[in-house]
Amino acid sequence: MKRYLYLIAATLLISVGCEDTNENLVQERGAAVVPIMSDPAPAYFSDNIEASYVQFDVSLSPGDQIDKAEIEIVRERGNKSGILKEISLPATGLKVTAAEILSALNIPVSDYNLGDVYYLYVLTTRGGQTTRSLAAFPIPVVCYFEPSMLIGNFHYVSDSWEEEGDVTFVADPDDPYKVYIEGYPESEGLPGIGKIELNLDPNNFKLSGPEVVIANDLSAWGVPAQDYIFRPVSGTYSACDNKYTVVFNISLSLWGNQGNYEFVFTKTN
Repeated sequence: MKRYLYLIAATLLISVGCEDTNENLVQERGAAVVPIMSDPAPAYFSDNIEASYVQFDVSLSPGDQIDKAEIEIVRERGNKSGILKEISLPATGLKVTAAEILSALNIPVSDYNLGDVYYLYVLTTRGGQTTRSLAAFPIPVVCYFEPSMLIGNFHYVSDSWEEEGDVTFVADPDDPYKVYIEGYPESEGLPGIGKIELNLDPNNFKLSGPEVVIANDLSAWGVPAQDYIFRPVSGTYSACDNKYTVVFNISLSLWGNQGNYEFVFTKTN
């Protein structure tokens, strides 16, 4: 990372940088009724089958009528598909469990694997025509997760920003899905003034966060004092290997945007 700053300093001195592949069953445009589906919460199954479920709402647009609505489940691996159950619309808090899906697809527990993805569709029938509608979402099978896994000591590596070190993740006292990274500026030899904040969406394990000034005294690098700013652009948390992968936009108040850089934080204890 410091290589980039030195290059900038030298320059300044010289001058005074899931495609859906499933077949659409609609036969005639305008003939199908498209249900409205909420985002599922949660949006995944874990390796704890008995505790795994997705929950969502489904409704129809005003004036729409159907003869029947059903939940269809598809697992591409092994070409498995089947009707889970018939439902009445509107439905609020509709729950589909992993155990129900295994039963509907006649899949043994031994064939329920991490990394599998199940696709849930709402089928509607009107006038004898059945439509696999746009009301659908994937259900990945991920490792069991609980919020306490988010905190602790982590080692980070950024090949692109050319830094690595050790930091500590601590939870916000009022929100277990909000964590702060302590010790990052210090790991780069700087006195810190702010903590990087990450917010986890427990429904899909995606990360977000605000822009934070983490340091402003850069004398240890031999460059002018200015704000050193981190902003999470994207990221995910993996419960399978206790790992955060985050892309940060890094900027300096005098020298501008330095670009986006990937950091991987792996739990050490």
